[in-house]
Amino acid sequence: MRVISGKYKGRKIQVESKSEYRPTLTRIREDIFNLLLHNNDLSIDLSNVVFCDLFAGTGSIGIEALSRGVKKVIFNDIEKKHTNKIEEFLKKINEKNYEIININPYKQRIDILNTCQVIYMDPPYEHSFELIQNKILNNIKPNILLIFESANIIKLNNQILKKQYKNKNLFFFRS
Repeated sequence: MRVISGKYKGRKIQVESKSEYRPTLTRIREDIFNLLLHNNDLSIDLSNVVFCDLFAGTGSIGIEALSRGVKKVIFNDIEKKHTNKIEEFLKKINEKNYEIININPYKQRIDILNTCQVIYMDPPYEHSFELIQNKILNNIKPNILLIFESANIIKLNNQILKKQYKNKNLFFFRS
């Protein structure tokens, strides 16, 4: 897997060959950042954004955000082996605008989320949106742009945008 665009374009992101995470497809990563950069309904200036990759896995979304000029990325994954790989990559490219945490967002409140302007969530598929809403979204401040990737269709009152792929859906909404 490689960084698609920006200052780290072409850099290879190390992915564990046998892992339980699903790296976000290149096409989806590209669409996410094209929408963030060019969709007026989202009204995002990446250079002023603290971005959170909440279920980081490979870190590809957060790394792509850094490559495209966000102010800072917070990587969170419950698995230390995942965040160790991410940190190894970021140190290799001499990136300093990041923070890594290993918190289970369902069991611990993550106050640092309230410093973010954008939170990307691609939880394991067996985690329902209701669980995320009850345990995570109800604890963050209003007006944060949330991007939720899921195999399921969900109904949102505050949805700004929805993008559908063969077996995945992206939902952009505000908390």
